[in-house]
Amino acid sequence: MPFKTSGPVRLSFERTGGAGTSVLLVMGFGMPGRAWMSQVPALSRHHRVAWFDNRGVGESDAPPGFYTIGQMAGDAVSVLDHLGWEDAHVVGVSMGGMISQELALRHRRRLRSLSLIATHAGGWNALRPTWRGLQLFFQANGASGEERIATLSKLLYTDELRLSPEIQQLHAEMMQNLANPAAARSRIAQFAAVARHRTARRLARLADLPTLIIQPAQDILIRPAESERLKRLMPHAELRVFANGGHGLIRECADEVNAALLEHFRKADRGFGEPRARASQGA
Repeated sequence: MPFKTSGPVRLSFERTGGAGTSVLLVMGFGMPGRAWMSQVPALSRHHRVAWFDNRGVGESDAPPGFYTIGQMAGDAVSVLDHLGWEDAHVVGVSMGGMISQELALRHRRRLRSLSLIATHAGGWNALRPTWRGLQLFFQANGASGEERIATLSKLLYTDELRLSPEIQQLHAEMMQNLANPAAARSRIAQFAAVARHRTARRLARLADLPTLIIQPAQDILIRPAESERLKRLMPHAELRVFANGGHGLIRECADEVNAALLEHFRKADRGFGEPRARASQGA
C-alpha cells in the first residue's frame, strides 16, 4: 500500500521488511518506484527497504517548472525523514544514481553506503548515449502500450534476453507497470535535471563513504565508460562489471545485482561508525 510524505511536494512511497539496517532505492528517469520489484524481495529479507516515485512520476506530485537533481535529492531526504530513518544504504540507478550522488554530497551523515548503478557524474560528454540508444530513448518516450514496451525492451535489455523464452514474462510485467509514460511536462522537467547534473569536481569529498559502482557493459543509454570515470573520481569505490548487462540490468541480472548489493551492505555495516569515530577523535 503506497503512502505519501507530508510537505509541499508529496511523494508516494512504499516500504517493507522489518529487520536489519535501512535501504532506500532511488529510481531513474520517468520510471515509477515499483520498477525496483526485482530487488525488493531479496533485499527485504535482510533489511528494511523503501522505494518511492520521484516528483513528476507515478502517484507523487508533479510541481510545475524544470526540476534539479538537488531538489530531487531533497525529496529523497524527505522520505528518510518521514520514515524516521536516521541513515540508510542508498541505491540509485541511472538518474536515481545522480540523485544519490547529490544526496550523499549534501547529506553525507544520512548514508551508511552508496551504490551507483548505470549512471554518471554529469557533463555534456556524459549525456551522449550511443546513436541507437538515443533513437530508442526518444521512441520509447513518445509511445505507449505495446509500442512503448517493445522499444523499451530494445533500449534496456540485451539481445540475449530478448531472444530468450523469459521475454514473454518480462513483457507482461512491463505492460502492467510501464506501458504508459509519465506526462510530457514531467519528462521534460526531469530531463532538465539530468542535463544540469554535475558532481565530478565534488565526489572526492566522499572518500570515507563505502561506495559500489555497478557497470553494465552492454549499456547503450549511458556509456559503460562513465562507470569507469566514476571510479577514477572515487578511487576508494568498488567497481563491479556485469558483462552481460544492459541499462536494465536490475531486472536482467537481478540475482547477481542483489547479491552484490547485499555483500556491499554487509561490509558497510561492519565498518559503520568508524569514520565518524575517527573524525570525532580528531576534533
